[in-house]
Amino acid sequence: MAKIQKRGEKGAAKNYITRNQALKKLQISLSDFRRLCILKGIYPREPLHKKRANKGSSAPASFYYAKDVQYLLHEPLLVRFREHKAFAKKLARALGRGEWALAKNLEDAKPVARLDHLVKERYPTFTLALQDLQDPLNLVHLFSTLPTNPIPGKTLVPPEVISECGKLISEWKLWAIKTQSLKYVFLGVKGIYYEVDAPGQGGDPVRVRWLEGYEFQQHVPHDVDFRILLTFLDLYRTLISFVLYKLYTEENLVYPPPLDTELDAKGESVGALRLVEKKEDAPAEASSKVSKKEVKRAIKGIKSTEGTADDVDMDETAQEGKDDEEEQFVERPSKEDNEDVAQAPLTTFSSILASAEPSSSKTLLFSPFTFYLSREISARTWEFVIRATGGKVITALQAPTLDSPLAEGVTHVVIDRPMTVEQMRETERGRKVTWVQPQWVADCINRSKILSAEDYAPGKLLPPHLSPWDGEGELARPWLEEHGDAVAVDSVGAEDEDEDEDEDEEEEVADESEAEDEGKTPRYPPALLAAATNPSDSTLRHAAELEAERNGTSHAAFETQLKEATKVHSKSGKATKAVSAGKGEEDLRKIMMSNKKAKLYEKMQYSNRQQAEEVSRNQTRSLSDVMADTSI
Repeated sequence: MAKIQKRGEKGAAKNYITRNQALKKLQISLSDFRRLCILKGIYPREPLHKKRANKGSSAPASFYYAKDVQYLLHEPLLVRFREHKAFAKKLARALGRGEWALAKNLEDAKPVARLDHLVKERYPTFTLALQDLQDPLNLVHLFSTLPTNPIPGKTLVPPEVISECGKLISEWKLWAIKTQSLKYVFLGVKGIYYEVDAPGQGGDPVRVRWLEGYEFQQHVPHDVDFRILLTFLDLYRTLISFVLYKLYTEENLVYPPPLDTELDAKGESVGALRLVEKKEDAPAEASSKVSKKEVKRAIKGIKSTEGTADDVDMDETAQEGKDDEEEQFVERPSKEDNEDVAQAPLTTFSSILASAEPSSSKTLLFSPFTFYLSREISARTWEFVIRATGGKVITALQAPTLDSPLAEGVTHVVIDRPMTVEQMRETERGRKVTWVQPQWVADCINRSKILSAEDYAPGKLLPPHLSPWDGEGELARPWLEEHGDAVAVDSVGAEDEDEDEDEDEEEEVADESEAEDEGKTPRYPPALLAAATNPSDSTLRHAAELEAERNGTSHAAFETQLKEATKVHSKSGKATKAVSAGKGEEDLRKIMMSNKKAKLYEKMQYSNRQQAEEVSRNQTRSLSDVMADTSI
């Protein structure tokens, strides 16, 4: 006996679930459900048959995969959400009753939801995290530029979140400066685009590109749902912390880098952070913890008596590489780990940059130069760009004028306001200094060479600033180096030239003869063209032979040219006859065409007739000129 299939147990009704059904199944609020879906990467789906998915109802609804909702039932964050909900009720009751001591104890024991497991789940390898780092860097930088309190009495974003975003951006830039990994800079309409090469798995570099807005006053809109953006920001901050810890560890540096409070109070961003190297050979009494690698090295040392020293080194190297592959994402350091290196000698920001070795064997672009940033220049932007390519920077805060003792070794002055030659000479005071605009720095980095500073003088019209990437995101640098700045002028008519590539053979012949007759780059002399129109005419042939003799053309070359010109004329003549004789077939063709195609076909035929008439007029004009010369 066949089993009766009940409604809603098969097909779309079983595969999809509405949002209200998901809320009842998970027993959470709508705001918690939205936050959970953002953190887990689950988004609404569009079923093929909405009525079937909604079990016969045509009411509007948002659908999710039933398997995704079932997967959320085992999420540890659900427990944290419920704990936070209970905490909020207890805190509200304590505050309502005036039990301040109990409220303080509850606040100290507030449950905190950690997102570390989500980062490991969504990015199982380090390379995947680097490839998806563009959006996190963009959003974190956006929040770092927001005002701390845009509306009196109403804070949209907590100030500590804004300061944490600024710290993450400074740590990312500090790593880029230390490793000299900045490759390209582009000044766009939305802001400044950067690209660095981060070391991925297997030594293959991963391109990381992000956008930073210009330093203008931010007007925060009030109709933006900052709760959704803050949910994304929580995940992105955790991801960037993981990536930075991995990158700093590979450079044998402590993460997070300590902050110099004095420099931070003076307004330094990247310069307020200090780089601390890890202590590798620590004494046994100082630390009670033993890492896994040290245990494995000790075991290898015990077994080394059975083999040669070379074999031990090879095994140790292979084992270390295997450990690195297994531990692709490690936990962020705890407070105890930071206390172990707290007593390590601090290396200042400037000394690290001075002693930093370039990542490649090539000399850095700006290593021999010292730049002075004028007061109207964004020191946060150009200090990072110049130092990441090996240059030294002196800002207007450090040295108010070029006469200061700190500005003695300045070779370039980056300025963004018009200045006369007399003003520049007066400011230099006998020293030889190159004055440039900020675009010169970006163009030099994109071209990987020092450009001439004449076109970038203060107050001068700048050359076109071209993007180092094409439309698909790949590098267009070889193309830029080949064409240079003239590309900007030639690209205006490039689109118009591409439209005429698919012409017929008859039109190409007509264009060729038209270009020859107009004298742009003539392939044949006028008398030779006239003789090609009628090879049996002895008068035209004699005139063509006299013209070839005057031009120093040999008789064999003349015969070859005459044959080629005759072939070209015969092809153009056939095209003209085909246009005139094919009128009977045009009507039959138009019958099988739509109105749109028929109009396009008429335009093509009109163009062919115009070109054929122009060819015939040019040939007649050339013939008359030859006859006039012969008569003279």
